Amino acid sequence: MIVTVSKAKKAFPFKYTRFERARIIGARALQIAMGAPVLIETDKKDPLEIAREELERGLIPITVKRKRDSFVWLEHSDLF
Repeated sequence: MIVTVSKAKKAFPFKYTRFERARIIGARALQIAMGAPVLIETDKKDPLEIAREELERGLIPITVKRKRDSFVWLEHSDLF
């Protein structure tokens, strides 16, 4: 039996799961806390709040790979 795995790409905007959102915000907040440049103009100082706002605006350049019956790449590629 031969099983083929297709790799489909979905264009932004797409819906993240709550787990993906938490992971993306956490990873981006850690980057900001370690000195990465902030992608938005804001008065907020908390890295979590900044990362949350960046995600809401769709500015975080992170790719998500989902594994289900086939791999699906969720890619926000206008910043790459």
